[in-house]
Amino acid sequence: MRSSATFYLLLAALLNTASSVELRKIEFDILKSSRPSLFLFTADGCNECDRVQAVLDEASAALGAFPIATVNCRNEPDACDESQIFTVPTIKYATGTGDLVLYREAADVSSVVNYIERQLGSPVQELSKDTYLDFAASSRTAVIAFLGPSASAADREAFETVANQWRTHYSFGSVDEAPGDDSAASSIAVYSQDRDEVVHYRGDLNAKDIEAFLQEAATPLIYEFDPVVHEELVKDGKPLAQIFFKHRSDRAELAKSLFPVAKKFKDQMSFVTALTSDYHQQCEKMHLDKEVTRGFAIADSLGRAYPLNSTESSVDQISKHIEAYLAGTVAPTIKSEPVPEVSEELPFVTTLVGSTFDELAFDESRDVLIQFGVPWCEYCNNLVEVMNQLGSKYADAGLSGKVALATINVEDNDVPIQIDSYPSLRLYRAETNEVVPFKGSFHEMLTVEQLDAFISSGGAHAVSVVTSERREGRDEL
Repeated sequence: MRSSATFYLLLAALLNTASSVELRKIEFDILKSSRPSLFLFTADGCNECDRVQAVLDEASAALGAFPIATVNCRNEPDACDESQIFTVPTIKYATGTGDLVLYREAADVSSVVNYIERQLGSPVQELSKDTYLDFAASSRTAVIAFLGPSASAADREAFETVANQWRTHYSFGSVDEAPGDDSAASSIAVYSQDRDEVVHYRGDLNAKDIEAFLQEAATPLIYEFDPVVHEELVKDGKPLAQIFFKHRSDRAELAKSLFPVAKKFKDQMSFVTALTSDYHQQCEKMHLDKEVTRGFAIADSLGRAYPLNSTESSVDQISKHIEAYLAGTVAPTIKSEPVPEVSEELPFVTTLVGSTFDELAFDESRDVLIQFGVPWCEYCNNLVEVMNQLGSKYADAGLSGKVALATINVEDNDVPIQIDSYPSLRLYRAETNEVVPFKGSFHEMLTVEQLDAFISSGGAHAVSVVTSERREGRDEL
């Protein structure tokens, strides 16, 4: 009862104000799950947020009774974390069922109003030969069906089914005649600002095939960076060409200028742009100055950085750098401490640095357990001592040729893996170099037995000094 009362009071406030209302998390949760609405995620001191806020206030007045609200990520961090807000300002559309969809159209009044009106109206807009190009130009991605006389009711229904499924991501329209001279044939065309050409579909008009076509045709040549996009592209396994830029307004023209390069090398690598001020840590990870106007770097499948040494990389420079990378004539830039001497106190644990990591980690003859830590992590330092005890047992058992133990300070050395917490343990399997993460708890100090069991179960050699000691003990009895 209280939730219902809160919702109606909130809705009344939203629909009777000329500007966005700032929500608490509980109000945000109620609204996004109750009816279609638009949210601006913002933070104090963000000038671009203020500009977008003014746009949404004007759009709100034009739309009338449609809820547009603001969530301040400094005041409501949980709401922003749950909504996967990585930078501000970010606009997301709520379907009314709890789902949030990233708004990717232009941040101007007409684009916002058009987007909301399309969500509230028919999933497919009726167009003509005189209006469809304007419709296509008004959306980041427009999907238009040209339905000639041969189109059946089932064809139209199939297109509308796909449109209803994807309407929050793309704009859909239909023209009751086919383009060109062939007025009998039906087809679908995708007009996208993320590609350099119109993509056509002329197959059977059934929902399954249309959706499969749309997934491919609407894939951008150049993505926009965020952690989710980055993770998906890394999973794809191709090198990642990253273009860093300084001003938000430059993105569209920058991407357009790079379309020919992205199209030429799309089978060899993926392309992504990143606003430096939003993702300065990623920029620095690629060994580029965060003040760079237009920086470029390639990350290989291991995450190694191959930066282009230029503060304002041109299209021609980027193309040549990619060609050199593919030819194997450029080396990665790796942050590394000097190679240390072998420790007298911990002789059975190798201290790796950036420049020596690959040689041991990818040694296919041995299972290699590596602790990724930082100097200020007391647990990390104590765990190395436990690892050294285990290493001593491997040495006594003559197993050092099959298992190696190592540690690396990720604060001062590049590693070809994403590490988000300390300590982190990874086992690099012999023969395949498959990386096996340790998923146990670090609440209490790990024991020699626990580390031995992890290496035995996850490693290719399946060796265990603890099991051997127990067996020898039984034999003596």
